[in-house]
Amino acid sequence: MKYPINENEMPLNELEKLGLYKDGGFSISPENIDALLAGRRTDMLSMAGLNIDGFAIRQLDAKLSLSRGEDGTVQLNIHPIYREPQWHPLLSDDEEKALIAGEKNVVSKEQEIGGNKKKKVIIEYDDLTREFVAYEPDEVQAPIRVNGEELSEKQQEAFRNGEVVELKDGTKIQHSATDNKGIRSDSKRLILSVLLDGGISYLVFRGINNLRGRLEPQSEGYSEGYNRALSDMMMADKKLREKGNEKTVQDLAQHLHDKQESRGYTRTVAR
Repeated sequence: MKYPINENEMPLNELEKLGLYKDGGFSISPENIDALLAGRRTDMLSMAGLNIDGFAIRQLDAKLSLSRGEDGTVQLNIHPIYREPQWHPLLSDDEEKALIAGEKNVVSKEQEIGGNKKKKVIIEYDDLTREFVAYEPDEVQAPIRVNGEELSEKQQEAFRNGEVVELKDGTKIQHSATDNKGIRSDSKRLILSVLLDGGISYLVFRGINNLRGRLEPQSEGYSEGYNRALSDMMMADKKLREKGNEKTVQDLAQHLHDKQESRGYTRTVAR
């Protein structure tokens, strides 16, 4: 999947100061690395025994994100837990209160970028850090299919805008910039199909967070659509075997079993 930030642009020195990078390796999950590269926030991370610019910090609980400055450089952002909500300049008092209370999932706004030009941003509330988070919907890669069902252009646009999208089998999904997976659902499991390197890549998610503001428990996710998409993956596996490809869906299924608890999903590709 194409990310707005390349892995070779990651601020390794800053991550090393936080104890998250050492001896050429990361101590955070690949899922959280993907969240950083995608411009999303990580899970809440607990960092201890820090010494940053002469300040000794016994423990820091915070989310992290990466952003690109006006000069093109990538910078690391630390999002600690604030005592009070950090108000956003684009939001009215009523909009802020509605997001905090969960009466609204997102608010769409236009932000001036100079030269009488504006860009659309979507704002949601991170109830863990008590911050409002803005993202540009044009930078969100919407899935082509979810659980084997092809999304219309209207559904893809709604997903990018943070709206709840309902599939034919009743499954509901929603993009979220505050979630490290970038997606929420009333289902614990989903299979997404996205364009990757000129082919279709299957992203298998489990352990997905519930839709924002939804009180009902999630379904386990073994819907008719999910099972059908799983069958499609097996067909992709067969085609890869026929082509003599060394890596198959079944091979990666073992990776899913071994790694999915920490990563949250795995990828398989059918070309």
